[in-house]
Amino acid sequence: MKVLFVCTGNTCRSPMAQAVLQKRLDDRDDASTQVDSAGIFCGYGQPMSVNTAKIIEDMGVFFTHSSQPVTPKLIEETDLIITMTREHKNILSAFVPPQKLYCMDDITHEGDISDPYGKDYDAYQAVRVQLENSMDKIEELIRSISAANTSENAAEKHDE
Repeated sequence: MKVLFVCTGNTCRSPMAQAVLQKRLDDRDDASTQVDSAGIFCGYGQPMSVNTAKIIEDMGVFFTHSSQPVTPKLIEETDLIITMTREHKNILSAFVPPQKLYCMDDITHEGDISDPYGKDYDAYQAVRVQLENSMDKIEELIRSISAANTSENAAEKHDE
């Protein structure tokens, strides 16, 4: 199972979401899910913002990050794409099959994840808390999609 978090520039929200989920998976030694992040309006190679890096370090998660745009290859390789806002989802809906595309509000029913870019550390901390509070529902969706994919693969093998 591969999960992709998407925001605008892939330097604040989506790498933070990646880190929050990855930490939960690592804490359980769960290697069955791969987590990545990308941006809708970004290029390759930008570092995450200073405050995002500090938040992630404070969580005890250490990984290097360089921004990457959402590409057709990334879409194809991913089982679940979670956008930070409904607007991001609407932009990607022309390119992504609906069964693999969700925005945070679809999952949590608590609205979009606001962009902290250019704001103070407390704004980034608020995003972290919002993401952490969303992870139980996100992991529930991951399990559901993973189970459905397993059932589809078993059915395909049976038909062969």
